[in-house]
Amino acid sequence: MLETKREKKTARALPALMVWGLICTLFISGSIFAQRSAQRPTPGNAGQLYTQGIAQVEKGDYARAIALFRAALRLDPQLVEAHNALGLSLGQQNQLDAAVASFREAIRLRPDFAEAHANLGLVLQQQGDLKTAIAEFRVAVNQQPNSAEFRSALGFAIGKSGDLGGALEEFEAATKLNPDLHEAQFRLGVTDWLAGKYEAAIIPLRQAVRLDPRHVESHYYLGLVLQKTGQLREGIGELEKAAKLGSQIAEVHAALGHALLADEDFNGAVTALRTAIKLNPRLAEARNDLGLALIQNREADAAVAELDALLKLDSKNLAAYHNLGLALMQKADYTKAIETYRKLLSLSPDDAEGYYNLGLALKYKDDLAGAADALKRSLALSPHLQEAHYTLGVIYWQQGKLDEAVQAFHGALTAKPDFAEAHYTLGTVLQQKGDLTAAIAEFREAIKLAPKNPEIHNTLGNALRAQGNREAARAAFQEGARLQQLKSNNQAAIFATNTGIQKAKGGDLQAAIELFEKAIALDPEYAPAHYHLGLALQKKGKEAEALNFFNRARQLDPRLKIPKTEN
Repeated sequence: MLETKREKKTARALPALMVWGLICTLFISGSIFAQRSAQRPTPGNAGQLYTQGIAQVEKGDYARAIALFRAALRLDPQLVEAHNALGLSLGQQNQLDAAVASFREAIRLRPDFAEAHANLGLVLQQQGDLKTAIAEFRVAVNQQPNSAEFRSALGFAIGKSGDLGGALEEFEAATKLNPDLHEAQFRLGVTDWLAGKYEAAIIPLRQAVRLDPRHVESHYYLGLVLQKTGQLREGIGELEKAAKLGSQIAEVHAALGHALLADEDFNGAVTALRTAIKLNPRLAEARNDLGLALIQNREADAAVAELDALLKLDSKNLAAYHNLGLALMQKADYTKAIETYRKLLSLSPDDAEGYYNLGLALKYKDDLAGAADALKRSLALSPHLQEAHYTLGVIYWQQGKLDEAVQAFHGALTAKPDFAEAHYTLGTVLQQKGDLTAAIAEFREAIKLAPKNPEIHNTLGNALRAQGNREAARAAFQEGARLQQLKSNNQAAIFATNTGIQKAKGGDLQAAIELFEKAIALDPEYAPAHYHLGLALQKKGKEAEALNFFNRARQLDPRLKIPKTEN
């Protein structure tokens, strides 16, 4: 009988890599460069010093640029563009108060200088004065209403103030004015994501990726929204691109690992999550996800180590207690698992899943009475927890309380009508009670839900034979035998494939190929055999044959990826 442990994934508050954290850079090409080409300064005048300053800005030498702009302004204090350019350079040097003063002087000299208003807004925003920054951006937008860049900057500041609706309005206006403005498409998509408009976010984020294929955050957020909208595999592809481009960003690797875990690619998840933790050891969600992935990989010791480390960082992390208990149960260390769940419940007394897992651990310790009490507490808190009903039914059955067991299994099926294991076990108890007709009905329902389970067919055969229906019993036994042979073949195929992998690692490709071929003959639908045969053939230079096996492997398991050739 299968009793499912309840793992716990943290509610992910995914880090906003940029959401309202980056200062947008919209300014220089729209103001300084245009003014430089129009002014035509003569040698030795303020204009020439200004032009030299612009050249230093282009080189990134802001200290030299500041000196040149100040020299220009000593010659011509009315040179508005030099005040603006000085403000920009001071801002780049984090001399924000001085930058504000320069922009304000530019605006005093030319109140309709839209770029100076926008640049002042940027610095005020960086200083945290959002109200005044928004006012300056609005002036810039009023002066140049067709500027997509100013609309985007205004939307960014409005969003940072917490008004997502207002931000969306400005970003939508910006993208209509200039559909090819990457920052506006990107910010529109991210703001839709923040507002929970996941479907709407996909279009602008796809545009952002198209406009700047090397922008890490565009791939990152597109991956997140695709995952949210049920397009998990495509989302993983975008997160993989983000992880390649932003190889030093821990949050990107953590998000990739989380998605791979959801896709049941546990090896890939472990790799991505270990990378995230190496880059930032304090990422709690990544450690929890890594613990889960290791549990799924049957690496209980490693899972315990990761979850223990998480609890040292955060001694009240409830998800970590949940999953640490699972890892300890996987190690058969039921005593420590019980201690862990009791600690969890001391922190969270109304945790139904905590009581359920405690009940499982007590059951494994043969404390059936204690297990039943814990499961009843779980159901009192969450009456629809089907696993708790089911496990309580198994305990009653083990205690010989058949009527109570039947009632508990019915509770499980009320919560989850397609619970094949509950139908099967209920049928077994009903058969033990002598109600063959009801038992056979439950076995048939279980077979509808789990048609490839040989045990259910064989048990149905026994019940039919006891009922005197020998012909139907014979058919059930034959199907059970057929399925059992398939199961045995699959186990043999797994063994042959694993042996072949070891042969390939040792350099004996021919022996590996023969083992993979044997595995495919045993179980033609075992995807890893096709995949590893493709790898072996690829190493032997048989690319066309390899591709056929890779394609077949992907048909059987779309998670498998065709490896790129080395040449």
